[in-house]
Amino acid sequence: MNEKQLKKRNACDLQAVLKTVQGRRVLWRILQAAQLHQHGFVPGDPYATAFHCGQQSIGLFLLAEIEEASPSAYMQMRGEYRSQVQSEQNEINRLTEEITQ
Repeated sequence: MNEKQLKKRNACDLQAVLKTVQGRRVLWRILQAAQLHQHGFVPGDPYATAFHCGQQSIGLFLLAEIEEASPSAYMQMRGEYRSQVQSEQNEINRLTEEITQ
């Protein structure tokens, strides 16, 4: 298999994963663990800085792969995550309201 065929196969594999809710949730958790929106620098600790930069590097690689395989997938995952968080917050609010009445 040449490099072009391998790249095409990898994109197809990722597209298959992105078609499932479960696959998108797993990829979203990995992207969150990569702390893409955090600063990697840890003052006074070059080992922690290197560790965080390594996490971010993997996250950026995965994000680039996702965007290439399915350009709208990241926004879909983000929307699904926000919807889940909102649902959980609504449930907490409902339970809190029940307790305080």
